[in-house]
Order: sequence, then C-alpha cells, then structure tokens
Amino acid sequence: MTNLLDLFKEQMGGGLLEQLGSQVGINEPEKAENAATGAFSVLMGALQKNASQSGGASILSSVLDRDHDGSILDDVMGYFTGNTQVSNTKTTDGAGILGHLLGDKQDLIFDQVASMAGIDKTSSAGLLAKLAPIAMGMLGKMKKDNNLDENGLQDVLTQTVEPAKKDSMLGGLLTSFLDKDGDGNVMDDLGQMGLDAVLKGFLGKK
Repeated sequence: MTNLLDLFKEQMGGGLLEQLGSQVGINEPEKAENAATGAFSVLMGALQKNASQSGGASILSSVLDRDHDGSILDDVMGYFTGNTQVSNTKTTDGAGILGHLLGDKQDLIFDQVASMAGIDKTSSAGLLAKLAPIAMGMLGKMKKDNNLDENGLQDVLTQTVEPAKKDSMLGGLLTSFLDKDGDGNVMDDLGQMGLDAVLKGFLGKK
C-alpha cells in the first residue's frame, strides 16, 4: 500500500504549495513545503489514533463514504482559490474537520507546526484548515479506489504515520502531539483527544 504522505507530495506539486503558501502568508517555498508536510503528517496521526479506538474505524469509513470521496482532488487549485464549488459543504469544511480531529489540541498543533517550519501561528492555522479536507479526500479516494474495509483504512494510516515518526523533522512533531502530557505514553492521552467530539461530529450530531 502506498504511503499517503508520498502521494500528498506528488499531489501538491506544480505550484500548488506555492499558491497555498501565498494564501496563508507563507512566501518562502521551502517553509511552505515543510509546514505542509508537518501539517499533513499530524492530520494522518490524528486519524490513525481515532481510527484505532473502538468503533472509530467504522465511523471513519462511513464519513469518508458520505463526505470525502476524493473528488476534491480533481481540482485542488480551484479549491484553494475558492473557484470550485461543492454540493456537500462538509467536504471542504477544514475548520470543522480540525475541531473533530484535534479537539483542544488545535492551538498546540498550530504553535508546533509554526515553530517547526519557521512561520507564524496564523499561517499555520490557515494551512491546517486548508489541508484538512485534502487529507480526508486523499484517504477517501484511497478507500474508494482500493475498496478498503476498516482494517485496510487502518493499514494505510499506519503505513503513512509510522515512517513519519522516524523522520528527523516530523518525528518530534508527531510525538509531541500524540503525547500531550509528555510522560512517554501516548495511549494515556487519547481520552483527551476529543474522541467523543469526533464521534458526534462524524455522525452529524451537534
């Protein structure tokens, strides 16, 4: 199975990252690339951990089928510039996705991605909000194209996140995010990741 981070880097070629960077106030291509890579990795990490919880993979599978079939990838530039309209507003609701996935860790992630890439927090927040629908769309397209079941989804996420943990740039970011209290036990912190909010949000319950 292909690492989604590799696919993301391919998908975001051809000037897309530069366009996105300029929209959120990142005018240096290298910083935009580093920030985007870090942001995408954290989103994949959040999805992996939520999917690993009881019932989480089933809910994620349903959400992908309903709201994130990968069609957003047909015109990424149009999505970034606002020239592409979608019938399902949840497909492009980056702020909503971040709220469900990151819960009360949003500010922490904004700060850490900003620090890692040498950008400001406002740019970091804007970048994550723009990339969240792309991350969901890529996972949804992978599911659809390969007819993945719940175990298949978890495998894709694992094969994307585990190599990133070993990366010199991304490893610290992922570990810090997943282990909020710094005690070295990521699993202890899952109860604080807003899983209840994820489940309710994914099911459309407010």
